[in-house]
Amino acid sequence: MTFRGNKNRALAHLEGISKIMPSADALAFLSSLIGAYCEQQNLRRDLARIEAMRDSVLTEMTNRYDLYHRVFDRIFDERRQAIDRHFDIIDRGISRSDKELIIQGLQGLSAIVSSSPFANLHELSKLLESDRKVEI
Repeated sequence: MTFRGNKNRALAHLEGISKIMPSADALAFLSSLIGAYCEQQNLRRDLARIEAMRDSVLTEMTNRYDLYHRVFDRIFDERRQAIDRHFDIIDRGISRSDKELIIQGLQGLSAIVSSSPFANLHELSKLLESDRKVEI
């Protein structure tokens, strides 16, 4: 079938519609239909843009979560290692009956336990939010 054949069939179909609906109403209907189609296309583009933004934000949030998770794991791992070292010092002092070594271990342990790992959280947060490279 040629294009002309399709065109003739479409015109015949439109003539059939014009018997049911006045041509002015048919044009208004077609105009509304075209407007609705254009609006649908705009909404699809907007939805695709919003979905892309959502994916970007979710990726950024996931990456930030992973970074903070690694940083806090590292901070608390270092604290645990320092606490273990001071308990080793205390244990050596006890095994040698060395009061000075015991006191030294207890003072170090006390300093670690009494300090908060969150004391410099604001500075840490600023550092992590900056564009500077952070070694973990």
